[in-house]
Amino acid sequence: MNRINRRSGKKGITLLEVTVVSGLMAVLAMMLSSAWIGIGRPTVDVIVRSGLFQEMDTAVSAFSQDLGGSLAGPDGRLGGKTKDRWVGWLKPAEGQLWLCFDGGTEPDGEPDWGPPDTVIVYQADSNSLVRWNQNTDTTFTVAKNLEEMNITEVSSEMISITLTFEHRGTTRSCTLLARTPEN
Repeated sequence: MNRINRRSGKKGITLLEVTVVSGLMAVLAMMLSSAWIGIGRPTVDVIVRSGLFQEMDTAVSAFSQDLGGSLAGPDGRLGGKTKDRWVGWLKPAEGQLWLCFDGGTEPDGEPDWGPPDTVIVYQADSNSLVRWNQNTDTTFTVAKNLEEMNITEVSSEMISITLTFEHRGTTRSCTLLARTPEN
């Protein structure tokens, strides 16, 4: 009887073939890993930019309330030309802005920079924008990731406040223009 050798029709996998396939799989895994990292990077950039815009929006809102002409409060909200009216600003140091709001029982229309007037201080401190009310001695952080705050007098009637925010290599700036208070 003639026996057929079944082994002779099949070939086995050699060590060389296993090595080549393993190498190709490693290269494919590295390519997929790089692609996966690339997919996540734009998402992180969007999150960082959104966070910076949120910080800028909060800072602009705080400045807008205080530079709106009168101090927010029961008397200031009436929009009257007397008590709690913005009467002056100072830049005593780099990264600081002082705002004076007229106070007392009979406001005089002049900044006194102390009681009975209300003084609000904005200050760049440890990459944050901090607002301090000297009269009530209350402080809170308005915005984080503040890189720089520049205050300049544009003209005798205008001041410019430039805020620059930076986080994870992304930088955004905004500039506010405010009309100085009329005496």
